[in-house]
Amino acid sequence: MNKNILARAKKIRLLATDVDGVLTGGEIIILDSGEEIKIWSVKDRMGFALLKHSGAPIKMAWVTARKSRQVELRAKDVGVHFLRQGSVDKWSAVKDIADSMKISANQIAYVGDDCVDYPVMKRAGLAVCPPESPELIRKTAHYQTRAAAGRGVLREVIELILVAQGRWKKAMAPFLKTFTVLALGAFLAACSSQTPPQNLTEKPDQWIEKFKITETQGGVPVWILNSEIAQRYDRLNKTTLENFTIEFMDAKAGRKKNHSRESLLLAKKNQATEAVLSAPQGEVNTETKELHAWGGVQVEARDGTVLTTERLQYSTEKKTITTEAAIRIVREDSILIGEGMEASPDLSTVKIFRHEASIYPKKIPKDQ
Repeated sequence: MNKNILARAKKIRLLATDVDGVLTGGEIIILDSGEEIKIWSVKDRMGFALLKHSGAPIKMAWVTARKSRQVELRAKDVGVHFLRQGSVDKWSAVKDIADSMKISANQIAYVGDDCVDYPVMKRAGLAVCPPESPELIRKTAHYQTRAAAGRGVLREVIELILVAQGRWKKAMAPFLKTFTVLALGAFLAACSSQTPPQNLTEKPDQWIEKFKITETQGGVPVWILNSEIAQRYDRLNKTTLENFTIEFMDAKAGRKKNHSRESLLLAKKNQATEAVLSAPQGEVNTETKELHAWGGVQVEARDGTVLTTERLQYSTEKKTITTEAAIRIVREDSILIGEGMEASPDLSTVKIFRHEASIYPKKIPKDQ
């Protein structure tokens, strides 16, 4: 990391940010009622938690030119200290906050993505922008995030500041403590069973290109997995996957009472694909057939319904997909937005743990 950037980050006492194009991807969904719907990143939520655990004397401010009830609720939910909506003159809003805190401009970090943010960015001690920002903003910024807009920009900035201020270890302490307890339990269990603890750098027993595996029930496929690259770890009972898809087959075809050769062949012939899951990375347990997928997952059902999320798990035993991450489900006539979900693979049954919005426009644009 550039020493100049770290020196700037070390002085920060106010972290201020724009909302649209930083905390969100810049898309704004407007209902017929005029209400705005925004999609938030769970990565930024983790950043807010890290800042809180760090004990750093840093206040957070959201400054936006728009007004939205959802922004107000979200800011309250994550513990934002200052919220300024309808602020076209963003520097005046940020300066008022800084004056109330009795801090100077070089103690302000500001994250913005467009020209309306320029007056603040040229004065702030640490100016940051996401990579999609126009040239003027990129040239003004001291630091450009690796994370794209709406995909953890503030999480990255918070980590940068905490590292510069020597508070990263304290911020991570609650999470490392949990990990240490779990690791100790695994170690003691390994010792008691006279087996060595798992080697996280263990070499794969087999490296396979164009890997394919079919899980069957009563001789009829339940799902079919295709992966560009797979690595088998026999002792760990797992296979890691890269750039893979899973076809979830019609489960009803596997429930035939008559399992004669002829009926099985007919069932396979008539079997249809209910949904297709695709992801850049994943892992399957070779014993339980439990699947984990991450890195940006999409499930497209036969009826055209599409689920997108950062990660999910699939249980072959329960025939359900679950996730704790943010989700977006686009149907023919609606969009569902929330956080955490349990669903059938074909998305005909969906239970959202934390529902944020249901949108019923007359017509959904193709890029939504």
